[in-house]
Order: sequence, then structure tokens, then C-alpha cells
Amino acid sequence: MIEKFMQDVAALGLGAAPDAVQLSKVGSLMRELARNADWRALQLRQAGGGEELLYPLHAVPAQPALYLVSDGPGVASAPHEHGTWAVIVGLSGNELNVLYERDPDTAATVRPRSRRDIRAYDVLYLPADAIHATCAMDDVPTFHLHLYGKPLNELPPYAVRCHQT
Repeated sequence: MIEKFMQDVAALGLGAAPDAVQLSKVGSLMRELARNADWRALQLRQAGGGEELLYPLHAVPAQPALYLVSDGPGVASAPHEHGTWAVIVGLSGNELNVLYERDPDTAATVRPRSRRDIRAYDVLYLPADAIHATCAMDDVPTFHLHLYGKPLNELPPYAVRCHQT
């Protein structure tokens, strides 16, 4: 099922900067994958308190990469960017995403622009220049599918991609 999904994504010809229509098509494909796959059959451990677990489901150099991510209750990330587009679909739990914009008065900081909860089958589209922070809001771990424009090991280190508020 994952291979077929990745073939369908490749057929969209996304490139480095897909537009909103293309990202919406990816989101629809991901929602279908989320609803139709039996994720329990993978028998992957959910994150405990203070943990973030990242399971590569399909990662090929220089191509879109799919991960299953589990964050333990209360786990939060700093405002960061990926440097590539991303589409996130919830499977279980609630991940609060705070979207940021660059502060026009100082290039060194960002400020919150909007908030979005991602629960089961909700979709979030992030263009390559998007900045967001996350927090697992429930007292249960999250499971979410993350598709990035390229594998995470091809991105600059996380600390370099973080921003001050």
C-alpha cells in the first residue's frame, strides 16, 4: 500500500516547490492511505513521555520521504522550518501546530501567526519556507504520517533550522 502511495505521489511531479493544488492532492492521497492502512499491523511502539519516535516508511535519496511519527504526551518542538515542503496527516492523538511568520522588525525572530490542531485524518500542508512548532496535547501519544519533499537526513541539522520567538 505504501509503494502504491509513493508511486501516486511521484506521478504528481511535485518538484522542490509544489503549489497549493499539488499539496492538496498529496493530502488527499495521504488521507486515503491513513484511512485504509492497518497501522497496528506494523506493531510500532508509541512514544512514551518525553519521547519522539520516527519510523521511516519510505525514504529514497532525493525523493519524497514518508515517516510515521509518534510524540509522547507533552512533547514539543521549537519553531523550526524543514527547508522542503511537508504534508502531515493525523492518525491518532492531537498535535497542536503553531504556524509562525518572520518578524518584519528583526530577521532573527519569528512570531505566531495561527494555530492548528491535527487529529485523526486532519491534513496540514507546509510549503518549504513554512515555520512551525508542535506539541502533543493529549495524555496519549500521537501517531501522524509525515511526507517530506526529501528524506530528513538530507536536511540541514535540526538546530540550524530552529528560530527564536
